[in-house]
Amino acid sequence: MTNNIDPEFVKKDKIVQHTVNGISRFLILWIIKNSGPIHGYSIMKELDTFFEILIESGTLKKSIPSKIYPILKNMEENELIHCDIKIQDNKQVKFYTITDKGEFLLEYIKNSYINIRKSNHGSQFFNDFLNVE
Repeated sequence: MTNNIDPEFVKKDKIVQHTVNGISRFLILWIIKNSGPIHGYSIMKELDTFFEILIESGTLKKSIPSKIYPILKNMEENELIHCDIKIQDNKQVKFYTITDKGEFLLEYIKNSYINIRKSNHGSQFFNDFLNVE
């Protein structure tokens, strides 16, 4: 069935981008939790590593500051992350750490997905989608 679909369709269709946008905030929190304190450039590099296969295929573009820094600012305003400004190479650099509120949100999302996975429909979806039993 997929043999008749032009692979360029995936690059043009926005559903992959919307999916990536949907998990990016969660992923950024996870990166900060596991790598913090971490600066924005390193967060972008981690995101690019995570999505490397999509970037290499041309389906997704690399992370850019104009997309990442507004997300970080929003997360900071919502007290999900905290930043400390430090001097590095004679420049002020923001280093991000996750807050208790951010950790709570990560745990909440994780538990929500676990509970969805345990439900009948969720189990069917994830088993089929991820090809696991």
